[in-house]
Amino acid sequence: MKFIILLVSIFYLAHGVDESKQVQTNHPMQDTHDTHKLLQQMQANIKTYLYQTPLSSYEYFDKKSAKLQSQSLITWIHGDIYLKTLAVGEEPYIRATLNDGQSTHLGDYRYDMFTLLSDLLLKMQEDSDFSGSKEKAILNTLVDGYFDKLKNSKQECPCIDDALVETKKSELLFQYTKIRDKNRYFKMGFEGLSKVDKKNTNSIKKEMNRYFSKFKLLPLKDIAIDRYGNYMLLCEGKSKSAHDDMIFTLSASTLPISYYINSKMKKKYLNKSRLQKKKAVSSFNQTQYAGSVKINNQDFFVDKLNPTLQLNPNSEDTSAYKKYASALGYMLASFHSNPSLKSCKSFSEKVNTQVKPRVVKTEIISMVYAYNETLESKWESFTDKELLSLK
Repeated sequence: MKFIILLVSIFYLAHGVDESKQVQTNHPMQDTHDTHKLLQQMQANIKTYLYQTPLSSYEYFDKKSAKLQSQSLITWIHGDIYLKTLAVGEEPYIRATLNDGQSTHLGDYRYDMFTLLSDLLLKMQEDSDFSGSKEKAILNTLVDGYFDKLKNSKQECPCIDDALVETKKSELLFQYTKIRDKNRYFKMGFEGLSKVDKKNTNSIKKEMNRYFSKFKLLPLKDIAIDRYGNYMLLCEGKSKSAHDDMIFTLSASTLPISYYINSKMKKKYLNKSRLQKKKAVSSFNQTQYAGSVKINNQDFFVDKLNPTLQLNPNSEDTSAYKKYASALGYMLASFHSNPSLKSCKSFSEKVNTQVKPRVVKTEIISMVYAYNETLESKWESFTDKELLSLK
């Protein structure tokens, strides 16, 4: 991963990000040369390609979905949902939620289903030895859980609750920060975190302290920048106690990757106000911290960081994986049918009256397997000659 860190470390948000640069800034593994390097990495883990090249996966989905019989419906989503992007909300109660709220946008619900199913398939292929029929049965369970949740928004999945009970509020602070001389700081170097220059630090502190004061939070304690150019903000919280410190993310307000391909969705998104996006993210995380700020004439999006969701099957048995897949389907549906948003309520009603789940299940799972074969084909066709060209 060293070359990824090297590539992205040069992209500092303070210099501004226009549309022509966004793909390279947020997802540097997009041009031919870097993608070939990524294919080389796939020899160790094929999931690397799926995570690092959302433009590639969306191009595939956009092209194939035009021929599907299932209906395309639009809702507020968090594009490119994977197992690792799911998070745990802690207030006012423990529940599944999302990180990377700055990427929340309008889109086709089937795309999130496509990426999550693709990720689950890769997990099964890596962690277990299921037959093809058992794999498909488990993938089917995810889709079934998704539509079951849409039919009854109040229905809960025990698998999710069991996994979230073990989450502790202190884990996030322990993971990202350390205490020195009775003061808390970010762990520089952890997950690619690095220092921010003094000029940018002063500008961020000035504006963000004003922003956080609206929520009666005390001033910032530390600032870092992650490997993707997002700022990490360590806030004092509501008291001087080190135990209630909070971590926020500050990211450049840019267009989602998929809108480079789907101009119609881009137009619909731009017609929505910033207030709508703030409502969408706040309703996912159930806090009022999400919002937009302007620093040095550049727009940023701020939101609270949540712990990663630790949800795994209890064993390698098919039944355990089915429960796990069902929990993932429930979570995805809860994001798409969020009762706090009018557009999500409308989406749920349309799905329940207009969509045939069996058709969606058949088409999307077939697409997932076809894309999986495409990834493997790219991997296997990566020649020694191409390897030499990277040196």
